[in-house]
Amino acid sequence: MTLPFRLFHNKISYSLPLSLYSCGLHPQHTQYRPIGYPTLQCFICFGGAGTFHFQQPSYIKLKRNEILIVPSKLAHDYSPSSEEPWLLGYMGIEGDFAEPLVHALNLPMLQVIEVESDKMKVIEDKLHRLWQTPDDEEEEAQRKASLYIYDILTSILTFDSFGIRDVHQERSPLSTNAMLHAVKYMQQHYNEQLTIANIAYAVGYSKQHFQRKFKEVYGVNPNYYLQRLRLEQAEQLLKQQPTLAISEAATMVGMDNNYFIRLFKREYGVTPAKYRSLLTANENLDNLTLRNETSMYEHQ
Repeated sequence: MTLPFRLFHNKISYSLPLSLYSCGLHPQHTQYRPIGYPTLQCFICFGGAGTFHFQQPSYIKLKRNEILIVPSKLAHDYSPSSEEPWLLGYMGIEGDFAEPLVHALNLPMLQVIEVESDKMKVIEDKLHRLWQTPDDEEEEAQRKASLYIYDILTSILTFDSFGIRDVHQERSPLSTNAMLHAVKYMQQHYNEQLTIANIAYAVGYSKQHFQRKFKEVYGVNPNYYLQRLRLEQAEQLLKQQPTLAISEAATMVGMDNNYFIRLFKREYGVTPAKYRSLLTANENLDNLTLRNETSMYEHQ
């Protein structure tokens, strides 16, 4: 049974740590997302195969019984790569605890997670239950959706064929805590002339050892994580301060102007100036992305 694309709205008066943004399960066609997706997404492949293209890593193939978690606002595209329909389930997850929860569960992002075939039916049933959550103002419905999301993520951890739990149990708590401290340090100092060597020193590691440990925990190297953090902060500045010069935005997030423009275009598919013009032309750029995706599905 397929589930059409569905967009959810959190209508209660406060923000939940985890909220459902979108959900579906259907044969997937090509999607282009030059500015990424508004929220973290969890893709679950129930049939066929397809390929995701990123700047780093360059591409990831996703086939039956595999799962991929993609951070929010990361430029990418994806398309089927076989004649068999690419049956892809997905959930868009927003909320302050979305990415921290994925990290806390030691679920890798931008890395394929393999699940035993007999366990996929369990995950599919849970996804159907999540999709059927009423989209209304009732607090109970919103809370249920939040719990269902948590249930699916923890189930993925439990069902992983390669034993993510076993691999991560080998990590010492000291190492994991150091990486959490490193992320916090980046969040506090991203607008300064921060280097990876600075961060490594702050958590008591050599640069090489820190880079290796960070990638083990977060699935990406620390330089890439820092770049994404700065770009996300710059994006917020462009949204909140329409008259702010691009060079000032770059300085405020600790980046050289030319490098900032080049990196922003690589990740979002457009220059910062073009991005801001899109914001001006569209009251909500996220709605534009979702409108394109909905139109694509309606023509399937």
